[in-house]
Amino acid sequence: MKNLKGLMAASVAVLALSGVAIASETSYEYYAHPTFFGSDSQVTVEAGLNNDRTYTVGEKKEISKNQVVFSGKDKVAVDSWTKDVMDLLKNNSTEKVFNPNMPILRSELAVVLAEGLNIPTVTPQYQYTDITSDYWAKAWIDKALAENVMIGYPDRKFRPDQPITKAEVFATLAQLIDVPTDGTSALPDLKGYKMQQIPNWAIKPTKEVMASTLLDEVPEPEKVASEKYLSKTQVAYLVGVLRQNYLLNGGNTTLSQKYAPSYVTATLDERVDARHANIGDTFTATTTKQTTVNGTTFAAGAKVIGEVVEINRPGIHNPGYIKVKFVKIKDNTTCVELPKNVTEATSKCFKRVNPVARLFAAPFSAAGRVAGVAGRTAGAALNVAGNGTERLGDNLSNTMADGFSLKGKPAVKNFGRGFVTVFKGVYDLGKLAVSGTTGVIYEVADEVVYFILPSKSADSSLNPNEEIMIVY
Repeated sequence: MKNLKGLMAASVAVLALSGVAIASETSYEYYAHPTFFGSDSQVTVEAGLNNDRTYTVGEKKEISKNQVVFSGKDKVAVDSWTKDVMDLLKNNSTEKVFNPNMPILRSELAVVLAEGLNIPTVTPQYQYTDITSDYWAKAWIDKALAENVMIGYPDRKFRPDQPITKAEVFATLAQLIDVPTDGTSALPDLKGYKMQQIPNWAIKPTKEVMASTLLDEVPEPEKVASEKYLSKTQVAYLVGVLRQNYLLNGGNTTLSQKYAPSYVTATLDERVDARHANIGDTFTATTTKQTTVNGTTFAAGAKVIGEVVEINRPGIHNPGYIKVKFVKIKDNTTCVELPKNVTEATSKCFKRVNPVARLFAAPFSAAGRVAGVAGRTAGAALNVAGNGTERLGDNLSNTMADGFSLKGKPAVKNFGRGFVTVFKGVYDLGKLAVSGTTGVIYEVADEVVYFILPSKSADSSLNPNEEIMIVY
């Protein structure tokens, strides 16, 4: 039955997208509209070559903490640096099962530090017998060693697959900040938990890290205080805060100058909003200041190209959200891919689509929404009827086979299943009719709200001439 349902859904997709070349596999789950009966949403998942992209209608869902939210735009997000570096570790992990809550390894710390500090590619200065030329983290280890943020062991081994203790992590981070302490040997509590597993040699750097902002919102502080090792997630968080508070915001002048982040400031050329955008849509913005990305300098007026990768449609009871990524920057002669490691995103000089534009735009999106709900209702009804008819045929077939084989009890049981199948089909069709009807009302009402109260969707949209700043 599942195969039949998948075949029908695929057929609808092929008909709707005939003549268009599709570079990814797309699966559809159909609901008339997520208004009643507990159905979460209509979901489209595109399994692309580089990342999965999801599209939801009406689902009440919060933006993940692993994403950076635009300041001033609570429902516009991009992937955060922390998420990107964790993905990098996962994609390169040699562990059978990558567990972000397991202790971080020395090789993984080198990756997190090299990425977090934007350490440039270097010529290897150190040779360790256990770091071969094809070791997965060699490039990052070379960077960490060249920058002296990590060192190997006297026996000419780096021990890349060895967990690194909490004390060693704190000692490493303390080299990168300059925070005064009281000079005593007593360790303060961390959010009410006694700091343990710290040897005498690491007390001073541990106090320095604790006196900084690095541990303010660290995940699972009770484990940070009590256990010998920090998890991969916790260390990625710490370096993420280091980037934010000591590189970006100048918390340490020397550090900020040495590892200065890249900025891209631009104004939007077009509207990108959760109400009307679709996954895969591209958009552009024009830079307002000179910027240098990956060693290439672009003058003001260069084009930044972005893409919509996730949508949650806003509604009457749901603010919705949209997630974007910034892919590349180009001018008349050069095109460079933008880094993925976003530290901060800001939107300012807020703009809204003017009333005349909304007046002429709303009827088209409203008609499309209504047609979409009606089409999903009809398609789902056919699916329900087809599956129900097939099940009913199976039930009656088994009833006859068992009856003529003088198997009375199984025959009665299968005949009863036939009644259940009919009842369930009628119920599902009624459910579709009700949710489809209310869905039409819901979508029209949302368009009216968007038209007369654009502020209701302001937090989930970027508008033409709005200025954004992305920090890498």
